[in-house]
Amino acid sequence: MTPDQRDIAARLGGVLAHPLRLAILECLVEGARIVSDLIEALDEPQPVISKHLGILRDAGLLECEADGRCRLYRLADEGPVRRVLSAIADLAAGTQAQVAARAGG
Repeated sequence: MTPDQRDIAARLGGVLAHPLRLAILECLVEGARIVSDLIEALDEPQPVISKHLGILRDAGLLECEADGRCRLYRLADEGPVRRVLSAIADLAAGTQAQVAARAGG
């Protein structure tokens, strides 16, 4: 990676360092959604969902378009997001197994 790429990766790491933002991305991997769909799926209030959507959008991970009175959110580039979420899930599972093994042994 170049220094600029490391800076961008570190910023994205910060964006991805919140469980709700990961959950929003997981929902959007399944397809575009309006805010009320995300509120229902994630059981979080509208201001909280909107705040995190804004962070993801500012990071360049989401696109948003008006759909009547609603805003429709979708992933800006599904392939890389899907791969990153998969890698994070694999890393989390491996880490969880190592912690459990240390605690048990």
